[in-house]
Amino acid sequence: MSTTTLIDPGIIEEGWKILVEKMGLQKATQFVISLERGKGDSVQEINEYWGDASIDEIHNKIMGWKTGQKLKSGKNI
Repeated sequence: MSTTTLIDPGIIEEGWKILVEKMGLQKATQFVISLERGKGDSVQEINEYWGDASIDEIHNKIMGWKTGQKLKSGKNI
């Protein structure tokens, strides 16, 4: 994922911090790498995956996954 001068670097930093906080370093890195590979259209893939889900629905689903992972492993992932 290349950045251009049109993107505020602060947004990228904030987004990375949020990804790491919510997903953990390993999964956040895997997520970013999957977008950077340049295979296909990542925007289209994300749209196909989430469809018309609202940001709240996406957040709730991610938090549900995270809670489920904590319960299964007994630790924060």
